[in-house]
Amino acid sequence: MYKLAIFDFDGTLVDSAPGIVQVMQEVIDEMGYSQQLLDRWSHLVGVPLLRQMELLFPENEPQFHEDLANNYRDKYDRKAVEICPLFPGLKDMLQSLADKQIIITVATSKRRHLVDAVVDHHGLTNYFQMIVGASDVTHHKPHPESVHLTMEALRIPSEQVVVIGDSTFDLDMARSAGVDAIGVTTGIHTRELLQKSAPRHIVNGLHEVTPLILNGRHK
Repeated sequence: MYKLAIFDFDGTLVDSAPGIVQVMQEVIDEMGYSQQLLDRWSHLVGVPLLRQMELLFPENEPQFHEDLANNYRDKYDRKAVEICPLFPGLKDMLQSLADKQIIITVATSKRRHLVDAVVDHHGLTNYFQMIVGASDVTHHKPHPESVHLTMEALRIPSEQVVVIGDSTFDLDMARSAGVDAIGVTTGIHTRELLQKSAPRHIVNGLHEVTPLILNGRHK
């Protein structure tokens, strides 16, 4: 049995991908960009927003990246809670893990106050012992800093830790940190793409996650 389960947020705990893509579409429409940009941009969900801008528009100046990121934030923040519904079975999974005294945390590239707002809205605050957001680390996914920070704070060794996420950024973060990973196909990245990051397991939803965490890495 793993002792610490580190969950990604968007696309893993909450079904936020459709809402995120909707806001991306609004920005694209407003700015008059090609629809081809949406496909490239949507695959960057899980990367910090400013870094997304840098990857999408490498030829532009930092102020352009900041302005475009702020445009997205203004639109997203107005409906951050409503476009983050819980995945089916989330509360049951969290309760099952809590009953087994497994520590549950979040490692996300989202701004932490938005995560806090969604978690509080759904009455889930007490389940999470720690939330690591975008401003809590210097190096973002797939860099392992979020995992290392969590393990060090909670004093849990790597062999007792598993990361659960819907993107290659989550799974590559876990691999770089030397911990196990479970990929879930509920976000932007396909099963085929997740397989390239070689997680220990890939599942179709949260209902399949609980037994894998309870069984631990050697089962």
